[in-house]
Amino acid sequence: MIELFDVWKRFRDWVLKGVNLRIERNGLFAIVGDNGSGKTTLLRIMCGLEKPNKGFVKILGRDLRDCKRFLGVLLHENILYDELTVEENLNFYAKVYGCYSEISKDVSRRLGLDGYMDFKVKDLSFGWKKRANLVRALLNNPKIILFDEPFSGLDESAREDVREIMFDLSRDRVVVFTTPIEPDIDCEILRIENGVVYV
Repeated sequence: MIELFDVWKRFRDWVLKGVNLRIERNGLFAIVGDNGSGKTTLLRIMCGLEKPNKGFVKILGRDLRDCKRFLGVLLHENILYDELTVEENLNFYAKVYGCYSEISKDVSRRLGLDGYMDFKVKDLSFGWKKRANLVRALLNNPKIILFDEPFSGLDESAREDVREIMFDLSRDRVVVFTTPIEPDIDCEILRIENGVVYV
C-alpha cells in the first residue's frame, strides 16, 4: 500500500539515506525516532509535501501524484483558517475534498469537538486546534492516514481518545504515525535513526 524505493533527502545534510520501506497491509504503524532522526521528513515525503533528492514513492501501487485523494494527513502545523469557525473550516475543506465523511463526523463527536464548532480557530487552544485538524484530515475518508506526533500537546484524556480512534481506524486502513518515544499502543514499530529506517 505504501512503498518507498531508495529514498534520499537532504537539506543542508542528508536527512534520509536510502530508505526502502514497504507497508502491504492495513494496520497501525509507528515510526519511532529521536528529534532530528528524519521521521517528520519521511512522513512529508510519503504524502508528497517534500520531494526526495533520489528515489520515489508509490501509494496503492501507483505514483504518489495520482493518489493524494486517498491520503489523510495530520502535521504539526495548523492548516485551518484562524478567522473562520471550526464548522466553517470543515465545510470549506469538505467542498475541496468533495465530501464530508461519516468517519470524520464520528471522530468529531468522540473528541468532543461538537461543542466547539462555533468557535473561531484563533480562539482555540493548541489541543483543540489539533483535534479540529485531525477531523479535517479524515473528511475524505482516506485509505491511508499519516499522523505526525498525534499525541503531542494533548492532555491524557485526549491522548487516550486519539489512541482509540487510531486503533479503530487501523482495522480497515493503513495508519502511520511518528513518535519520539516508545508508543503505548499495540502497533508495528519502524525505527529511524540518522536517516535510516530499521523494520
